[in-house]
Amino acid sequence: MNPITVVFSLIGGLFLVFVMRLLSLSTVGASSPWWVYMVFLGIVFSGVMFIYTIVDERSKEDKIIEAEGKHFLEKYKRERKAFH
Repeated sequence: MNPITVVFSLIGGLFLVFVMRLLSLSTVGASSPWWVYMVFLGIVFSGVMFIYTIVDERSKEDKIIEAEGKHFLEKYKRERKAFH
């Protein structure tokens, strides 16, 4: 696993704990409305999907770049062979 991924996961986890702690401390004696938790879960879900999309796009771009590189090398080898 990539060390940067681990660090950002830990930071994200600490942030979630901090936010949940703030939500629980802000309402002393009364519970928060249900929609507050839904908004919080929506924000977390959006962040997770954003990261998933970035990782997926990078892997697709890497595959495309690798395929183009192979095509270029094959073309270069054919031209070199034809030249000699």
